Amino acid sequence: MADPIAENEPSSLDELTHSELLVMHQTSSSAILFSKMVQWLCIGMCLALFCVAVFISKIAGTHGSLNNLVLVTNILLACAAIFLIFMYQMWQFNEIRRIRKIEKCFSTLCRKIHQSESHGERSIERYTLLVFMILLVLSGAAVSIMTIR
Repeated sequence: MADPIAENEPSSLDELTHSELLVMHQTSSSAILFSKMVQWLCIGMCLALFCVAVFISKIAGTHGSLNNLVLVTNILLACAAIFLIFMYQMWQFNEIRRIRKIEKCFSTLCRKIHQSESHGERSIERYTLLVFMILLVLSGAAVSIMTIR
């Protein structure tokens, strides 16, 4: 078996360009992590607001107009949360594309390491998590709406 380090073809970039690409790679990686954190914060805040809505409706009792307002607010909140989750997912997708373009400029060893995980596998994981996040918001909205009614 051939040694991958011995077969490594270094990058043809000058040091300054290589440094710039490394900074861009790090920035994109940080942006992806930040985006994921904001997605989960959005879900957590949304679920917390659903709980607050249920609490408000229970305090208000059978006051119809307030309960209707809380129901409409829950629906709008769920739609806004799903929209934000989706937008942050698209931001992650754009950053991943940027990282892939940057990695094409690096050494062959670096490319081999990054290609060791299947692109399809990563996409399945990413979009399964996206569906889970959306279902979490929808189920939280459904539970709060059923509780309010």
